[in-house]
Amino acid sequence: MNREHIMGADLSVEIVDIALPDNYGVAKKDGYVIFVPEAVPGDRVKVKILKENKRFAYAEMLHIEKPSPFRTSAECPHTGTCGGCTLQHIGYEKQLEIKDNHLLQTLARIGGVDVGGIEIMPIIPSPDRFFYRNKLELAFGEKQGHIILGLRERVSPFKAFTGKVIPIEKCLIFSPAIAKIIPLFIECAETYSLTPYDSLTKSGFLRHLILREAKFTGELMVILETTKGELPDLTKLWRKLIEQVPETKSFYRVVNNRQGDVENYERQYHLFGKLYIEEILDGLLFRIYPQSFFQPNTKASKLLYHKIIELSQLQKDERVLGLYCGMGPIEMFVSRTVKEVAGIDSNPVNIVNARENCRLNGIGNCLFYEGKIEHAFKNISPAKVDCVVIDPPRRGISREGLKHIFTLSPPKVVYVSCNPSTLARDIKSFREHNYFIRKIASFDFFPHTSHLETLVIFGKN
Repeated sequence: MNREHIMGADLSVEIVDIALPDNYGVAKKDGYVIFVPEAVPGDRVKVKILKENKRFAYAEMLHIEKPSPFRTSAECPHTGTCGGCTLQHIGYEKQLEIKDNHLLQTLARIGGVDVGGIEIMPIIPSPDRFFYRNKLELAFGEKQGHIILGLRERVSPFKAFTGKVIPIEKCLIFSPAIAKIIPLFIECAETYSLTPYDSLTKSGFLRHLILREAKFTGELMVILETTKGELPDLTKLWRKLIEQVPETKSFYRVVNNRQGDVENYERQYHLFGKLYIEEILDGLLFRIYPQSFFQPNTKASKLLYHKIIELSQLQKDERVLGLYCGMGPIEMFVSRTVKEVAGIDSNPVNIVNARENCRLNGIGNCLFYEGKIEHAFKNISPAKVDCVVIDPPRRGISREGLKHIFTLSPPKVVYVSCNPSTLARDIKSFREHNYFIRKIASFDFFPHTSHLETLVIFGKN
């Protein structure tokens, strides 16, 4: 193919793959890679090349000539514009296959893992395909002079990202309750002439509406994030909330004056209801506060926690160290199997929360320490650690953190990851320090998106 004349050309192409995490269909024409947003593996589509370089091009899909057998009708009316679910037009079993392949390719390419030489379990599906998320962050915006609530627009290779808010009426991955909650907050904002925050002009008052739902108890928490300023009396709004959505048990306001679009709890004020919502997971009671970190897919997290205990073969006389422990759910789960557990997290709110949850459940063999893992090992004796459980953020483990883990030299390591790329990078470091992979299991915590959770069990040579 003569690439000198490809720009603007109309082509008929077969979609042979999908590229994560952007979720663009992949076609090849005479060895030249073409990325096609919204295309599905197996589609034959007519496309127009809109952007190119020496190695690949981006094309707009003009129409589908022959649909893929994996293509399905998206159930959500906001699919295609909202930046949330980018795989909903692909059958669920195919979604799992795509994520599985992406994980294997990433482990091999970045981590140098011989994926054919270790035991890798097939990805474990989410118990729920829809309404699985227990937390959702909605952004306030404006459209034609009216305030709106929704999610940010989908990223496109053809135009600059503006952060535009796409209004939504419901969200099929969070909760049916959202359809009643959104109109109440829009009505309140219009009644008091409250303006949405604009990150470009750095003006406005309303930033985000954050919703948390306990999936097993049904309790809801509402968090209104604003910039600094006086908040009108929201008693009427609260009364409407508990009347129309009686599952609502807690209402907070948080103040965030930072630039950008990142959720931040600079100051928080409890307005109505309880200080927390409660969740019950496998017989354990958890109190969840505005800042509490809890895995977004509650039912899938239960599968993960049990799989940790099963695959790591924890024993009654063993001691476990949990790094990036959050509010302590993994540590509380494994405490029922081992002699003693210690957890470390840098967020003091998480540590207070973890200790409270242990007291509520009568767990006496868990200790929690506040601090970054790079500095918190002074409380830990190497002779007293049989297994380290690591559940880091997307960026993975820092070099200093890895250094401390290798100095501790535990016989077993359990690594829970939400990012295959940083997981693969860290696997390389573990292998360089005489650790080998016993088993890998992955979990679909986020149906209809490119994300997945991965569990790696390491042994020591």
